[in-house]
Amino acid sequence: MLEILLENEFGRIELYQLANGLQALRFFHQKGQGSVSLYGGQVLSWQPNGQQPVFWLSDTSHYSVGKAIRGGVPLCWPWFGGEVKLPNGELSKVSNHGFARQSQWEVADTLMSASAVTITLSLKAEQCSPHWPTAFELTQTLVFDESFQQSLVMTNLSEKTVEYTGALHSYFCVGDPQQTEISALNNVLYDDKLKGSNDQKSTLKSCLGPIDRIYHSSDKMVIVDHKWQREIEVLSQGCQQWVLWNPGKDAQAMIDLHSHGENEFVCLEAANTDWQKIASQSSVSISQTVKLHTKR
Repeated sequence: MLEILLENEFGRIELYQLANGLQALRFFHQKGQGSVSLYGGQVLSWQPNGQQPVFWLSDTSHYSVGKAIRGGVPLCWPWFGGEVKLPNGELSKVSNHGFARQSQWEVADTLMSASAVTITLSLKAEQCSPHWPTAFELTQTLVFDESFQQSLVMTNLSEKTVEYTGALHSYFCVGDPQQTEISALNNVLYDDKLKGSNDQKSTLKSCLGPIDRIYHSSDKMVIVDHKWQREIEVLSQGCQQWVLWNPGKDAQAMIDLHSHGENEFVCLEAANTDWQKIASQSSVSISQTVKLHTKR
């Protein structure tokens, strides 16, 4: 079933069946095209005209309730990784990366102008998890124009202060991660999740894994893709860390990552991996802006 949500002289936005009863939006605009899954509130693709795709999506990704979609920009919320902080302050083991990326979001608004496509999604609920039973509302605004802008506003609807961790888990398409560098991460303190060591410093020689690091920086990052001769500039707001991930040879054990897919992307995630407070009846936000620069 296909439904046209918006159509004008600049393009159109469609609602379509993604798979297994899940729905998604896709747009065709005079400046490019892209798609967003309502399951997970997750950007799946964005490709400006004349460019290679910006976000990577696995050919063997799961598209079913209870499974995360592999690729695009998953939302890790209200916890990052596999631990959540309980009301007594203790940490408890939980499923990876929270429930937002496995929740059904609603379309709040769609706009299309000569310069941009804007899609606003919302998720309002409570008791989503016994580990995080707080009443909340998330509002995600996605703007696709010459750049990509993503903001996530988190509103605590409960009577108590709550804490969250999270990330905008972007899978960026690159020609070859082994020929990709991010010099702004050089000599920045990082925690190596694979080695279990913290406060490390080193020169990042390439982005091919296995690599899983939390860098303690909020500076602008530039992914230099030597094979495709382009740079992907990523700027975050409201985030204190960057997470760099590529599974390398470990991808062989991941059934939702197609064969040799690890040679097609690098994850650079704007993140808050340390617990952040949201006061009662208050909102906070995180965001990122992605810009392309072609070197040819």
